[in-house]
Amino acid sequence: MPAETAAAEQVARAQLVACGRDLLALGLLSQTSGNLSIRRPDGRILITPSSMEYNLIEPSDIALIEPDGTVISGSRVPSSETPLHCLVYSERPDVSAIVHTHSPHATTLAILGLPIPAVHYMIAVARTTEIAVADYATYGTPELARNVRDAFPAPARAALISNHGLVAAAGSLKEAASVAEAVETLAGLYYRALAVGKPVILSSDQMADVMAKYQAKPQQ
Repeated sequence: MPAETAAAEQVARAQLVACGRDLLALGLLSQTSGNLSIRRPDGRILITPSSMEYNLIEPSDIALIEPDGTVISGSRVPSSETPLHCLVYSERPDVSAIVHTHSPHATTLAILGLPIPAVHYMIAVARTTEIAVADYATYGTPELARNVRDAFPAPARAALISNHGLVAAAGSLKEAASVAEAVETLAGLYYRALAVGKPVILSSDQMADVMAKYQAKPQQ
């Protein structure tokens, strides 16, 4: 492996470790739940290990896998949701990082089977006016991967997973983590609004104006 490629891989490994710890501190991850990945320029994927607490993960624990999920290197077993990550990457060339969480409010809405409508303009971060709920399937299965893939076609950057959690995807790990955090905030607002009354949904024209503003922003 060329020195510059090896160095870039180490940077990506460190980013995954740091992001996992940041999301843990924010309460979006807990114990060993959830998983993160980065797609490298050569198509290979760096993904967090299975069943390992995020505050204990080190760069060397990150698994390097082929686009089909075959392990290239790493002493740890890659995340059980490897099929999900691989399938989304295979069909979303615009996606280079995925963050999957079991964050409380997003997961609550996923348990209720409630998509998140445009109750706040921040939904534009997810490049959609409604965050859909993927159908339930057993975790770690190809069926779940297909359900998630179907729930957020491009350009959408987030989907809930029925009775499971949230998936956020973007062009960088920083962006994907920001989407996951924004969706959790949005889910909390929607949850509380539902508890009080009937939430007001922004119109398609209102959201079109917001989408135009978000698309005009410099990319992270």
